[in-house]
Amino acid sequence: MRADLLEAQASIDWPCSQFLTFHARLEAWLKDSVHIEIRDVPPPATHNPIVAVEKELLPLAFSVEAGAYINAIRSSLDILAMVLVRRHGLAIPEDKVSFPFFRSLEAFEKQKGGLLLQHLPAADRAIIENLKLYPEGNPALWTLHHLDVVRKHRRLLDVRIQPIHLSMAGTLKPDDFVPLATGTIQVNDETVLGLLRKGVPEPTVQSRFYVTISEEGYLKRRPVLATLI
Repeated sequence: MRADLLEAQASIDWPCSQFLTFHARLEAWLKDSVHIEIRDVPPPATHNPIVAVEKELLPLAFSVEAGAYINAIRSSLDILAMVLVRRHGLAIPEDKVSFPFFRSLEAFEKQKGGLLLQHLPAADRAIIENLKLYPEGNPALWTLHHLDVVRKHRRLLDVRIQPIHLSMAGTLKPDDFVPLATGTIQVNDETVLGLLRKGVPEPTVQSRFYVTISEEGYLKRRPVLATLI
């Protein structure tokens, strides 16, 4: 790798080296802070809801940390843009240099690829143009760019109270537990995971939940580690 690319590479390597420990701390928080309880509701109800309860809100520090990782990875592209400007001696002021993203193919064409592409030699320009840096052309890179923008305006992370798995240890008959057709239902500050027939000895319920980046339109509420990787 050429020496002028090392800083851009470091902006990717640093967050990647932190992901597993970040994930482990999120998992530890979920284990300590999200609990499963069985609510006893009065007749004529025939079943009691099994609910997941957040004992405390997800600390904001986690959201800040995820934003820092996203920003570092996104910044590697702007560093690369500056490398190209210096390599070719382009007459573009530093405060005007950025990796070119566009809201649509139409915007890309209207702006003729932006200031950087207009000044680059044909070979480098073709490489960047082929990345198709708009939502419909490159969803992964566009999402990275989008998240780096929205992280400055709202929280990135929230807790997804939807179990990765749900298991019960006890003497249950096939109809004693009723899963919800919708998967889960939010009721006040609790999430209903399913229904347990009244009079059944309470089983030991085990489940795992996850923390997600909250931009549904772009990420479909995947676990945060899967999104970052």
